[in-house]
Amino acid sequence: MKVVETTIVVSLEQPHDSRYFELLNNYFAASERDGRASSIEEKKNMMAIKEEMAVLCNRNPRKLDALSEIVSKVRESREKAVLMTKSTVVASELVAFLGEIFGERVILNITQHDSVHEVNQIIDQFGKLPESAVLLLTDSSNAGWDVTAANHLIHYDYPQKATDLMGRNNRISRQTSQHSKATLYYLITSGRIDEFEYLQSKTFD
Repeated sequence: MKVVETTIVVSLEQPHDSRYFELLNNYFAASERDGRASSIEEKKNMMAIKEEMAVLCNRNPRKLDALSEIVSKVRESREKAVLMTKSTVVASELVAFLGEIFGERVILNITQHDSVHEVNQIIDQFGKLPESAVLLLTDSSNAGWDVTAANHLIHYDYPQKATDLMGRNNRISRQTSQHSKATLYYLITSGRIDEFEYLQSKTFD
């Protein structure tokens, strides 16, 4: 199978960008305090700041628009895509966002709470129903399901390890796939935590 990788880089709009730099300054200040005191509360504070920075990237209108454009092209070509995120919160927001634009039947979602029977039903729908163009998975629900009906994979955000990123990509590039070509999309907010996590996940230890 021929695999094509496409990186789509967007900027962060105002006022989100101003808020991002405010958070970044807070993170550096907390990091300096943590270096001196190494308190549990300070570490929790730093994690909370990073999470809010990631939220700004994930709710970035330009990133969402880029996602919408990819889904539009996939639907126009009557193909299918797997959409990956590491967060169940982000997954819920993406289901709502894409459902509002394209209709609820366009996007299917497998969660970690679905039974094996429910998962098999969803995957069967994804493969057979022409209108079901997108299957959304989180890393926690990405348990080796056969989703080779898709020949596109969209990374909305990134896991910490390169091996996990490879595991995502392997979802649609298995030998059981009937497709001769697969496209991998990497959505990135330039110069922000998005890009850092992307580069980190692409680097092997």
